Amino acid sequence: MLRSCTDVEWFENYLVGDEFAGETAEFTEEEIVAFAERYDPQPFHVDRSAAAASQFGGIIASGTQLFAMVWGAMTRAGFLNGRGMGSPGLEMRCLRPVRPGDALTVRSHVRETRSSRKREDRGYVSFETVATNQDGEVAVKLLYQQILPVRPR
Repeated sequence: MLRSCTDVEWFENYLVGDEFAGETAEFTEEEIVAFAERYDPQPFHVDRSAAAASQFGGIIASGTQLFAMVWGAMTRAGFLNGRGMGSPGLEMRCLRPVRPGDALTVRSHVRETRSSRKREDRGYVSFETVATNQDGEVAVKLLYQQILPVRPR
């Protein structure tokens, strides 16, 4: 069921199958190059000629930038409603290059929930976040858990 990110507040509010929409993440060449020059200065991220000669055939966004943009798109939409208490792990899959001009639609799905065995004030919610490009192709997939507080008694 599609829900607003701000409809949920506590661990108990997250249900398996819930889906949350983030903002659209848009990529420009200037932003891709500027980010990569600082954090991932590989030629196919920062040099137009080298990128054209690479296996990608042009400038592509860094995986590090993809994570930041996708996570930012969800967070700005109100994801976790300011209640996140951290994440014990993350798996990220970059499934297709993200290029200048791409706009990613971002959605997060609840895959599993479980109460903490050690701390009764929190629970774990497993999410899958998928970012699809303007052609409906999956570009990035994130799998992770979030620690969320239970409703105070």
